[in-house]
Amino acid sequence: MTNPSCIHIISDSTGETIAAALRATMPMFGDVRINYHRHVMVRTADTLAKVLDAVEREPGLVFHTVVERDLRTQLERRCHEIGVTAVPFLDPMISILTDFLSRKAELTRPGAQHAVDERYYRRVAALDFALAYDDGNLAERLAEADVVLIGVSRTSKTPTCVYLAGRGVKAANVPLIGGKAPPDALWDLPACGTPVVGLTAKPTRLAQIRQNRLNRFGEPVLNEGDYADLDSVKREVVEARKIMDALACPVIDVTRRSVEETAAEIFRLIETEAQERLK
Repeated sequence: MTNPSCIHIISDSTGETIAAALRATMPMFGDVRINYHRHVMVRTADTLAKVLDAVEREPGLVFHTVVERDLRTQLERRCHEIGVTAVPFLDPMISILTDFLSRKAELTRPGAQHAVDERYYRRVAALDFALAYDDGNLAERLAEADVVLIGVSRTSKTPTCVYLAGRGVKAANVPLIGGKAPPDALWDLPACGTPVVGLTAKPTRLAQIRQNRLNRFGEPVLNEGDYADLDSVKREVVEARKIMDALACPVIDVTRRSVEETAAEIFRLIETEAQERLK
């Protein structure tokens, strides 16, 4: 019998395509609990047979991105025998694009979406950049970034930079610390054409996040006693906003935004600014 709380992800690559879609979709179904089984790099008949044995032991919905014809036939036939639904995850999109482009897709390259190509190396380089330029490091070279994020502590600067790096964007971030002037190089960025984006959040939410961090990890590096004090946080946010206004940079309130939503807005801002420069 199929278990409605079990989903198998079968991929000839990393499985991240299906996993990302499920992460985006499942919250729409409330707090339902799902047991995910992720089977990756499934590229041989022997490997697939073992995976399908696991599906038989714990039946559930199967999403797959297997493109090799014989393996796909084996997968679909065995799932039918087991009595589970096998969903070829990319088929609807491939069908639509085939009609739109009047061109057939190449269905002979397992893991083609994760090929080691120029885009892959650009993502790796962007991740190296995000880590090297994190938290104000190498501030004198900020102009090398595709975008610079600024904001007070706990406004998701670092995770947003890492997410952007996954899309090939070289993002640096500079913390705005109360009572401390930002690096001089920051003021030169508008003239250099390097986009600056401010990240802010409601002080009550920031104070809560910081207090939770103190409870988990102890005092922050700066050992500031007012790190999570609401009045101090309010002053920090006000000071940071003054700097953002002086830079005339766009500001994103991340209070109720996910990192993905923040990154999407940053992409939009970068594209808008690039179009404005071309006029």
